[in-house]
Amino acid sequence: MGTLVIRWTEQRDIEKILEIEKLSFQSPWDITTFQSILSDEECYNISAVYDGQVAGYCFAQIMRKMVHLLNLAVHPDFQQKGIGRALVNEIISFARLSNKSYVFLEVRKSNSIAQALYASMGFTHVFSWRRYYSDTGEDASIMAKKIE
Repeated sequence: MGTLVIRWTEQRDIEKILEIEKLSFQSPWDITTFQSILSDEECYNISAVYDGQVAGYCFAQIMRKMVHLLNLAVHPDFQQKGIGRALVNEIISFARLSNKSYVFLEVRKSNSIAQALYASMGFTHVFSWRRYYSDTGEDASIMAKKIE
């Protein structure tokens, strides 16, 4: 197994993040969205570096008593190595250290792999948001984890 480092996302990571984003989502975020969130002081943005390569990322927004996980992806070549779990664990740790009560996220109803990961980490389905995704009209499952 290789070496995994979770660190702050840096400007130099954006090119690789955009590549991962396009490989991961049918309606990927654009560079403007990433640049905006990267410069937002209310966001907590981390990258997973596996054997020296950016292999995944997670962007989250800090709210009053919650952390909103906005976007998470792992490059297909690096999946099944625990990178997604490590990124989510880092967000949970950040929420705990910041005295937040919850971490929450939206996930496509069809994304059973992501839902299973989140459920295995203590996230529960809170409600469904009908036709949340504008590209397909797909419903979103809103999942949350209470921070103890």
